[in-house]
Order: sequence, then C-alpha cells, then structure tokens
Amino acid sequence: MVKKIDLFMPPRSQYGVLHHFTLKLAEALVRQGVDTEVLEAEWNNPKPFLEKIFTRKPDCTLSFNGLLPDDEGRFFCDLIGIPHVAYLVDSQNQFFPLVQSPNTIVVTTDQYSRDFFRGIKCRNVIFVPHGVERELSPDLEANRTYDVTILTSLVDYEDIRTRWKERFPKVIRDAIDEAIEETLLGDDVWYVQALVNSLDRQMELKGAIDPSKIDFISILDDMEMYIKGKSRVDLIKSIKDAKVHLFGSPGDAKSWSDYLGGNLPNIQVHEPVPYVQALDIFKQSKIILNASPWIRNGSHERVLSSMASEALVITDSNEFLRNNFQSGKDLILYPYKDFETVNDLVNEYLSNHKKREEIVHKGRDSVMRAHTWDHRAKTLIRELDPILESMQKKTP
Repeated sequence: MVKKIDLFMPPRSQYGVLHHFTLKLAEALVRQGVDTEVLEAEWNNPKPFLEKIFTRKPDCTLSFNGLLPDDEGRFFCDLIGIPHVAYLVDSQNQFFPLVQSPNTIVVTTDQYSRDFFRGIKCRNVIFVPHGVERELSPDLEANRTYDVTILTSLVDYEDIRTRWKERFPKVIRDAIDEAIEETLLGDDVWYVQALVNSLDRQMELKGAIDPSKIDFISILDDMEMYIKGKSRVDLIKSIKDAKVHLFGSPGDAKSWSDYLGGNLPNIQVHEPVPYVQALDIFKQSKIILNASPWIRNGSHERVLSSMASEALVITDSNEFLRNNFQSGKDLILYPYKDFETVNDLVNEYLSNHKKREEIVHKGRDSVMRAHTWDHRAKTLIRELDPILESMQKKTP
C-alpha cells in the first residue's frame, strides 16, 4: 500500500497549470490517507530539498511531466534510489528517454500513448487521465457574459509545413501529409499510429527508407504542432454568427489576425490568462469550444474543468469521451471532419437556454461522480501498489 508520496513542484509552468495540478493532486492524495508533501527545490540551494526527501523516505516521488535525465544521462530517481512517477500532461514525444530509467513510472493521460510506451519496452507505464478538483463549481451569482469562449494558443502551422521541404525528403513529406489527413478524418485515428502506417505504405510504393536517417521524434513533434494549429484555426473560423472570445497567445512571427483575417468581426481576441483566471472565465461562459484531434483516447483538462463549471462543452469526439460521457446529455461531441457543423450547434444551444442548462447540470454531475483528482488519486494508488512492490523486490 502506498503510504507516503512527495510531489515535486515544477520549476516552471506556462500559465501556472502544472503548479495548480500539483497542489490539487496533493490535496486529493491526503484525503485518501496518503502522507503527502509538496517539495520545491531552490536552484542555488538544493540541500533542504534533498534533506527533506532523505528524511521522509517516501515510497515514491511524483511530478507532472516527470524528470528527464541530466546532461550525463543520469536520472535523479536512480541516483537517490527512490521511484519517481512521471505524470505526463504534455506531449509524450519529449519524454521517450524516461524508458531508460528503471526507477521511473510513466503515467499518460491518453491510453494510446500508454500503449505506445509499452510498445517501446516501457514496463512501468499506466493510464490515469486528467482530473479536476472536487471543489470546482459554477458561480451561481455570476452572469455568463461570454456566449462562446475558446482558450488556446496560436501555432504557426503554415510555417511548420514550409520547413518540411528543407528538412525531409519527399517520401517522408508524403507520409506526413497522408498521416495528418488520416488523423483529421477519423475520430479514433492517433497521429503516431497514422504516421507508422503511412510510412509503411510509402516505402512499399517508393522503396525503403534508412531508419537511421529519420528523426522520428522531430517528425512527431511537427505533426502534433501542425494538427494543433490547424484544428484550432479551423474551429474558430467555423463560427460565423456568435460572438467568440478567444483567449490565447499569438505566435512568434504571426498574429491571430494573420490566420483569421479581417473578415471575422465576431471574433474578439484577448490576452492569454493564468490558469486560475481561466477557471473563472469558464464560469462566465455559456459555451466552451475545444478541438484536440491529437488526443484520441483521453481528455484535455479543459473539457473536464469547463463541464465542472457548468459551461456547455462542444468538442471533437474520441473514444475516451464517448466511453465516459453521452453526447447531447453531458456535453456535445462532433466528428472533427465535420467541424463546419459547429456553427449550427453553437446557434442551437445558445438559443435553447433550457436544453443547455439540462446538459451542463448533467455534465457537471458526471464529472464529479468519476473524474475528480480524488478519483485519479484512487486510481494512482491502486495502479502504483503492484509496481512499487515489484520494484522493492528487485532492490538488492
């Protein structure tokens, strides 16, 4: 039984997301009876941090996105001899080195990502999806001043595609294009598997490719960012009638206006906001739009937080969402390939207050019943127990 866990506060986190997750998971673990502390290392004074770990001697440590090796390839958990749980919420593409650490346990928020880690011989990997704090609730006195809201950053996906011509031979570019198209046309097609399948087909048609000359991680990174950028712009541009409030960072070289143009007067762009403020915006919104076609068997945190705040979520469909929620009763799911229908969905639910209220109340109930950090803490404890026991048996 897991009795003691130390959580590491991340040194940095865009918008404070990982800090928020860390605190809320820690609170949930405490409620499950686990002796839990959140530790934060000081860059210039690591001694108190290390002394705390060695004094407490936790069963394991945990951090969101985990700890990658240092410049010499050494993992902190292997050096101190205490298992570390790397709870990945960002793309798995940056964390493949974790499989080299015998003391690292990988947690993914997408079941397809878990299966991929297993395929590259990662023995200690589990699936635990995103969660929300149990106290997150709508503000019953707040006016929902935003008809439609989307919180997302701009990705310059056209520039990404342009650079492929310089970086990859045509056979690779053809495989990437084919895989992206397959991903965006199918609700359950994960871009990683789509690339593998497409490369196989391209090699059959055009001859073998030397695997040593293919930077798979860079290709997967580019594909994911391209899919993120394109899906976000497609979704925003599909809304023709309702006022849309867009909170998000512009790109490095291009702005939202470069992608959205000047012919969308219904789109109002706001500055990006910290995560805690984003939660307040959910509570002030009637509808939250989301598109996450790079996630095919999991959920984006934004979906669950919006539902807990009783905003109506309209998001692209995937296997996890269909298995855990009912479209039309908890939230609204659309096939990504039919994103142009979202405009009609928005109009329908903005005009039908009664139906929208029915869905958001039931959606919140569904989230609170099975998708809080307390539920995730229970899953973590159950899944970690046999892994930690096995690790202890192997310790000399």
